[in-house]
Amino acid sequence: MSFPSIKERFLALLLNTLVAYVVFFWATGQTLPTGGLESVWLISAISLWFLALLSAPWFVPPRDAIISAVGAILVLTTMDLTNVQLFSAQLEHVRWGTVFFACAVVFSAVTALILHDKDQRSPTGHFAFKLTSVFGRGEILFSAPAIVSIIAHYQASFEKMSWLILYWILIVVGKPIERLLSAVRQLSSDADELQKQPTVGSIARVDHPDIVRVKLNSVGAWKPNHLFTASLPDGSQRYVISLFSQTQGSDVVGTGLCVATLAEPVPLPVGSVCASHDEAKTVEFLENLSGAKDGKLVGFVVENSTIGTLHFEVSSRSGLHEGDVIFAHVEGQDIFYQIVGAETYEENFDQNPRGTHIVKASQLGVYSPDDGFTKYTWLPSMNTPLFSAGSRQFDDPVVGDREFPIGTVPSTNVQAVARIDELVEYHTAVLGVTGTGKTELALDVVRQAVARGTKVFCVDFTGDYRARLAELDPAFPSPTPTQAAELEEKLFAVETGSYGAPAEKKALQEGVDALKAHAEAQVDEFLRSEETYLGIFELAEIANTKATLRLTELYLSTIMRWAQRNRRERQILIVLEEAHTIVPEVFGAGFDANTQFVVSRIGQIALQGRKYGVGLMVISQRTALVSKTILSQCNTFLTHSLIDQTSLNFLESVYSAQHTRLIPNLGRFEFLAFGKAIKAERPIVLKREFDPALQEASLAIQSNSRQSEEPEPAAEEALSVGPRITQF
Repeated sequence: MSFPSIKERFLALLLNTLVAYVVFFWATGQTLPTGGLESVWLISAISLWFLALLSAPWFVPPRDAIISAVGAILVLTTMDLTNVQLFSAQLEHVRWGTVFFACAVVFSAVTALILHDKDQRSPTGHFAFKLTSVFGRGEILFSAPAIVSIIAHYQASFEKMSWLILYWILIVVGKPIERLLSAVRQLSSDADELQKQPTVGSIARVDHPDIVRVKLNSVGAWKPNHLFTASLPDGSQRYVISLFSQTQGSDVVGTGLCVATLAEPVPLPVGSVCASHDEAKTVEFLENLSGAKDGKLVGFVVENSTIGTLHFEVSSRSGLHEGDVIFAHVEGQDIFYQIVGAETYEENFDQNPRGTHIVKASQLGVYSPDDGFTKYTWLPSMNTPLFSAGSRQFDDPVVGDREFPIGTVPSTNVQAVARIDELVEYHTAVLGVTGTGKTELALDVVRQAVARGTKVFCVDFTGDYRARLAELDPAFPSPTPTQAAELEEKLFAVETGSYGAPAEKKALQEGVDALKAHAEAQVDEFLRSEETYLGIFELAEIANTKATLRLTELYLSTIMRWAQRNRRERQILIVLEEAHTIVPEVFGAGFDANTQFVVSRIGQIALQGRKYGVGLMVISQRTALVSKTILSQCNTFLTHSLIDQTSLNFLESVYSAQHTRLIPNLGRFEFLAFGKAIKAERPIVLKREFDPALQEASLAIQSNSRQSEEPEPAAEEALSVGPRITQF
């Protein structure tokens, strides 16, 4: 609110005095006032205006109240009413009653001066000050002398008496000149305010609830996360936080979110939007909406959202990426969602095509350090604002003795936690093409399991585990090269022997029985040892697939029999690296009946192991070739990037179709985690940080492997001088 300046008040004094003089001249015909009753009302009016406009324009201080009261007393006591013919008695009562009232005002003002000015906490002084400010006003004290003088002098003309009384009420008490000047001043102030807040555009559409579309005067005026004021068609004025802007034909349209109603409306035409950016106020609004500090508004919920999957609208320059986490603040809770897809979308906007991005985000749920992400059983309302979780600092998860962080949620500092017991008690699948980081993840799980006293038996035909897990001092319960070579020969003899090959089969069975005794001794020693918790099963010298499968089945069966005899004495985890070579999908693979039986036996061991505390971790880059019987028994899936459609079709039974479509887009060291072992009740994309030391270790193994495969110089020379054979 603006107050009149001294110039405006002096102008009001001159105009009021001029009008009063004209009325005085009309009523009396005199050019100058005298001391008679006909001039009392004019003198009272001028005294009132001097005090009200120049001396005390905002409130009545005690000193001015004393001046007004004493002036009124002097005028009233000096008036001569002896010649008044009508209402003389009544006028005398009014006169002396007003004198008494003025004396009371003087007493109250003096009391206020003495007590209130001395001690503002004095109740009596404060009360006297309030009385003085209310009853010491000039309109009250000078109205009585003016009215008494008008009635007493102008009794001969009731017309003049009526007009003068009406003049006093309308002009002196009503103050039309002061109000007119105030209106002019306010109009000028509004124009200045409007010039200070130029409009940035006009409202094109309001989407219920709380979404405003603005046709902008320029694209640069609509910066994201800035504050604006919009005058809506219903007459209300709302604060709007800008989201994004888009070019639509010849127009630039900005989208904003209404966040609050203005307590005091500003002069703004209906349908207009003006800039009113206040950094502190914007931060306050965003904190109220998001329930957190530094909330970055990224979009709002649109149609077709479900409890599990949220659809929301953003601009093409939102800065979001697949896997990022956003959240909605609903009923005091933060509900988190992970971006799993996006698509372009177009709608008619007043016959003008409008292009935008609709993002799909899968629900993660409510986060707590103890339980991780738990499901939220409902969905946010339409147009609910959504915020990026990238700027939030989450509390570190509570990691128990049998738990470990397995990965980080992209764009946040949230670490997902895995439970070792669930990984071991229930089967796990680690899937992904070469180079995506699945082996590094599997190695980390092995280390975590060993650190917690779990016996881990790794079936590895790549030779990587020996070098990469050397710090764990592993044992190598495997057949001797001689035993492996003899088994290969006996299997070959069965295949090439006479019809039925009875003698060869008998010899094969005797060899297997001897190997079984050897395997039982090795397995028993490994599982009972209190020093070694990692065993690596290698068959580097064997090229025969049937021999490989037979020996693998032999050792796994031995572990199973030990677990049956010593029920849950040890927690055992069997790791099958390159599982498609160990538990392949046998149907259509060209295996004979004996080999199919061996593969089925390995699958049966995996299926029954859980009853005896034997868990299975399947690692493969070719999911389509792994036994679906085995995969269907896995309760936890850690899926890296896969591109073959057969694998993706199978994984649709594990994840949602939307998550399955996400799998080919996963980056290096990113994986989709879901299952009993993960402290998240819905599928979640995680990532692991790149570790240069791990890469160097892996490259060193590859380098050593290439060196071992290089031919001897003599052999190389022989190759260089030998005949060239071309195949067609």
